[in-house]
Formats: sequence, structure tokens, C-alpha cells
Amino acid sequence: MEKAVVKLDGPMVLPRAFALLRLLASVPQGLNLSDISAQLDVPKSSLSATLKALTEQKFLIRQGSLYHLGSESFSLASVILAGRSIRQIARPYLERTMEACGETVLLAVLDPGMQHASYIDIVESPKSVRFSVSIGTQRPLYASSCGRLFLSHQSESARQTYLSNVTLDAVTDKTIVEREALADVLDNIYKVGVSVTLGDYSQDSAGFSAPIFNSDGELVAALVIGVPISRGLREIDRFREVAVQSAQAISKVLGHNEEQ
Repeated sequence: MEKAVVKLDGPMVLPRAFALLRLLASVPQGLNLSDISAQLDVPKSSLSATLKALTEQKFLIRQGSLYHLGSESFSLASVILAGRSIRQIARPYLERTMEACGETVLLAVLDPGMQHASYIDIVESPKSVRFSVSIGTQRPLYASSCGRLFLSHQSESARQTYLSNVTLDAVTDKTIVEREALADVLDNIYKVGVSVTLGDYSQDSAGFSAPIFNSDGELVAALVIGVPISRGLREIDRFREVAVQSAQAISKVLGHNEEQ
């Protein structure tokens, strides 16, 4: 016997279904009918058919009185994400971040050799005095905000191997060239979740980098705000906050749960 397909009719069904899926995606522990009704401001009677259809088609699962995302929701998300690169996914968030802070925003990844970080996308500030580099530009891990961020998330053995072998050249008079001091900075970056440099690589620039995680909790990229040093010093807290919030938004799209 063929499985019956439950049809959902009416102009409000699709928007309601998407709103329901978004809501449950943000609440991993699940919600009951009353909670869903209250948060979506939709009568229980109007939700029942939608919940039933989505459950039968495995977009939702029901455990007792609680509804959670089902296997089909995760399969659909995987298919969508598999067809898009991190650069494509992050691009609109880079643009919004630039509009929010008025400064150049970049997407950085760790090079396979674990010696450099590379900028793979850039949205430049329209200001006449701004941070400006080209796509493909590399930065040493020990002296850049994104590089230190990547280092801070490496295993203890990988980090020690790097620190034991790298030559810590003083790029500016602010560059950290003592291994123990750099190790302490990396520990702090991991703890606070954001990396800041103030003239460490370029004496005229400040960098604010925050981590972007995938659904497995792996660090896959860094969102970087590049700022002329004078503005960076003046608004350190604001740039740190904007970088973290934007990186978290991208991580959420990639399926990362902040509780991981």
C-alpha cells in the first residue's frame, strides 16, 4: 500500500510551517503544542494539521508531548549547505556587518600547512581611510587576529608544535615575539571567544576576529573586522561585540548549536 501524502492547503500553511521549523531549530530540547502556539501566536487548532503533516513526513518527530526537528529537516539542511561554499553562505553576513559597523569585513580560513590564514572574501568599507587588502592575502598565525584565533582552537600538541618551530619575527614594535607570552594570549582568546590585535601586524591597523563553527562544532572560518588603528582603539568593545554576533549568526546557519 502506498503511503498517503497529507496535503496542506491554504495561503498561511507554508509561512506557518517555516516559522514552526525555525522555532524548533532554535529550541533543541523541543516544545509542546501550547508553547508552540504561544510563541507563534497561532491557535492550537490551527497548528494541529501542520504538526501532524510535518510529523508524518518526518520533518518533525514527537517524543511524548514534545516536538523536535526530524530526520527530513536535517537531510534538507545538509543538501542545501552541501551545494554552497562557506564563502557563499557568509557573504550576506559580511555585507550586513560592514553596514552595521562601517568598517572593512573579511572572511578568513586556515591554510592547510597551518602557517598562515588567508582572506577568501572581503567587503570593503566605503570610508576614505579604511583597512584594505586583496582576496588571497595571507597573514602569519602568530601576528594576526584571525591567525591567533585559529591557533587558539588547535589541539595542545598542534599548538606546541607550531610554537616550537615558528620564527617569531617582530613585524611591528607591537608584535608578540615571546613564546610564553603568545601562549598566554592564545589561552585567553579561546576563553573569551574573540581575538583582537592592535598594531601587531600592521602598526596602522587593528583586527577583531570571531570564530565561525559548523554543525560538528569545528572552527571552519573567522569573521574579521579590519579597522584603522585610531578607530579600533576608540571602539574596541563595539567591534568585538559586532564581530562575535556576526560570526555566531553565520555559525547558526551552518547548524552550530551554541551549547556545543
